[in-house]
Amino acid sequence: MAYRIIRRKPRLIGAVCKDESTMNIRGIMGWAGAFAMTFLVAAGAGVAITPVEAVNLALNKPATSSSIENDEHGAAQANDGNADTCWRADDEPESGAEWWQVDLENAADLSGCQITWPYDGMKYRCKVEGSTDRKAWSMLSDRTKSTARTQVWNLTFEKARAIRYVKITVTGFDDGCWASLSEVKVFGSAERHE
Repeated sequence: MAYRIIRRKPRLIGAVCKDESTMNIRGIMGWAGAFAMTFLVAAGAGVAITPVEAVNLALNKPATSSSIENDEHGAAQANDGNADTCWRADDEPESGAEWWQVDLENAADLSGCQITWPYDGMKYRCKVEGSTDRKAWSMLSDRTKSTARTQVWNLTFEKARAIRYVKITVTGFDDGCWASLSEVKVFGSAERHE
């Protein structure tokens, strides 16, 4: 969640602010796991707070996976903005746990993600990792021992800086389920890292 706050008078907030100056402060908050607060200091202005929607950086970005069941359940179905479609892995994995990943196309500071599973009331387990180069991966959220039965997971990331690739590895699920994702949203700053 992002907020824009306009204050009546300049104030000292970690540094000296001058009239009409801007300062960004980032932290953790809310279901999406992040907020950015922009303090716009304008002499004589009133105080207004306006919420801003979190940015889904994964929407329609290139996605790949360890396998697919068929062409109707390809990797791109998990980040197409439609929870009625899904990525579904082959039901007979040949090389261990199945995974899905998205290329955000630019490195970004990430605050969290939302995972929608195919079925409500079923247990799924997974881990979410991030990388800058698809070679070295860091853990963003470990849910390999989860007992949650909710269909929609809202996960918060800490220290997810300059991440370009996000990978979800499905490590377990209840009988009658399979490695599959209905929708994945990745939230963060759209600012580019060089």
